[in-house]
Parts: sequence; C-alpha cells; structure tokens
Amino acid sequence: MFDPALLRSLTGTPMQVRCAVVPATLSAAGAAPGASGWAVLRVTVHNAGSVGQGEAALRPSQDAHARNVLRDQFASARDGLERMISPLQLPGLLAPGPLRSALDSALWDLLAKRSGQRAWELLGMSPPRPVPALRTVPPVATELLERELRDSGDFASLKLELGGGGLADDLARLAAVRRLRPEAWLMVDARGTWDADRLHVMLPILHTHGVRMLQQPLPQARSAALAALPRPFPIIASLTHEQSTDLGRVGERYDGVNLSLDAVGGLTAALNIMEQAGQRGLAVLLDSPPATSLSCAPVLHAAPGADHVTLPRWLDASGAGAPTLQGEGGMLLPPSPALWG
Repeated sequence: MFDPALLRSLTGTPMQVRCAVVPATLSAAGAAPGASGWAVLRVTVHNAGSVGQGEAALRPSQDAHARNVLRDQFASARDGLERMISPLQLPGLLAPGPLRSALDSALWDLLAKRSGQRAWELLGMSPPRPVPALRTVPPVATELLERELRDSGDFASLKLELGGGGLADDLARLAAVRRLRPEAWLMVDARGTWDADRLHVMLPILHTHGVRMLQQPLPQARSAALAALPRPFPIIASLTHEQSTDLGRVGERYDGVNLSLDAVGGLTAALNIMEQAGQRGLAVLLDSPPATSLSCAPVLHAAPGADHVTLPRWLDASGAGAPTLQGEGGMLLPPSPALWG
C-alpha cells in the first residue's frame, strides 16, 4: 500500500509541529439537544518550506478530548514528532485518538506537498471517486425528525439512531421513516442502549420495516450474547481501538464493523484495519462523526474499501473563504488539492 523507500526519503529532517484548539459550530440541521461546545483540534506541520494540515473533532462530552489531556499527549511525544517522521511511525509515539488522527492527516498532506504527488498516489491507491453517502438521522424531536426525513430525498440510504427513549419512541421513529421515506435503504444504530430482551423484541420489527443492518444493539460488555443470536440482517460493532487489535473476537459476535478515523488513530490505521476486516469477511461502515471538510477529506481516501460511508454533520471552524468538500445529489466529492493531500 505504501512505498517505504519514498517515505524514508522524505522524512528524518527537523520539523515544527503546531496544535491549536479552535471553537466550532455544528450545522443546525438535525442538531441534537446538547450539541453545543464542539471544538476542532487543528495541527500544522512545517518542513522544508511546506506546510501540512490536519484536523479532528473534539467531542464536548469525552474526557479523552479535553484540552489538558491533549496537551499532555503532545508534550510527551513532541521530541519524537519534531524529527520528520512518516505516518507509519505515529503508533510508537501516540495512542489512538484525535491528536494522532489529526497528525496522521497533516503528515500525509505534508508528504504530498513535499513529493509533488497526491496523497492517493503516495498511498498506492486509485484516485478517490464520488461516494454515495449514508445520511444519519439523529434522535431529535418529532418535528425535527420529520423535517430531516423530508430533506433527505437526495440520499438513497439512511442510518436511523434509536435508543434515545423507550420502546414506543423507537417504534414511532421507525414508523415515521417508512411513512416519509418508504423507499430508502435503511440501517439502525441502537448506540449500545438496548438490553437483550429489547433486542429480541426489536429484531422482527426491524425486519418488517425493511431494515438492512443493525449497529451496536447491546453495550460492548454484554455483546457475547450476539455470538449465537439468529439474525435476519448483519449486526455490526461500533469499533473501538481496543477491539481493532482482536478482529477475530469481533467476528465471533458481529458481521461487520463501524469505524471512524478519529477513534482508531487516523487514515493510516483505518486502512490497515479495513484490510484485515476484509480478509475476515467483515462488512465495513466508514463513519464520520461531526467533522470539518479538512477532517473529512482523508475519509474519502479510505472510502473505496468500505461497504458504506456516512455523511458527517458539518463543523465550521475554518472561517469564510476556506476550501470545503463539495456534495451533490447525496454524494460526497473528492477533496481538491487546495483542501488536503
């Protein structure tokens, strides 16, 4: 996939690394309650007159995304980072998370500029193509849900988040989807909120509603119950980094994985995990939680190896005039060289 000799020829010289946390606003459409407080971690790497950029979203509710945690991570890895390294060396310096993901993206961007090649060429891949995106329908109030569904006509595929309330709420949301979008390819994400009894009740109901895939119905700690569970459609895991190192066990319980670049440590790690998942016959859903155009751009380089790709909620932290990803007719279009890679 990579050309190690080329990467070695471009690395090993002093580099400056800069990190900044930038306030961000989440797109209003379908924003769930409590969706304020988002920020973006912006990383720039300077080397030999070139500058690479990468970004990752910082979730307001996750301790691992707190500024003091990121500051300590950066300080512990700084000496190693300031000697120009390749993305393949990042796992030895940083644990998976937003800092490693943003650095991974920034390094590929810098390597592309240093080499005069596009990132996909350095990765040994075909050029990114327009990707049909799967639109997520979040757990919002009824009136917002109906507006979401009416506005989703460009998207042939939907991912409906359930588990925000009781069984009656799940059933009402399913009914609303099939009333307003009867033709849509539909998957459900229970976000680990169900217990085994609720899962057994919901499986035939989901099947009746034409659901094609179910994500994380049970908490990870109770997922062993899935191993012998008959199912009418694939059940996939919301993959954590810890699980990614043991896909054999994941495959005993699930039929596929949902992964995001920020969770597993960036594009480099995601490509490796996706290759292993494919070898094990696991389906791959490439997820992009709320993201800026810059943080989503590497996702499109991993998209050819995925079965499905979700469209992120857009975070704005760039200011007017910055290059953005373009979408059209439910498709995500590849990034321009001015944006990334």
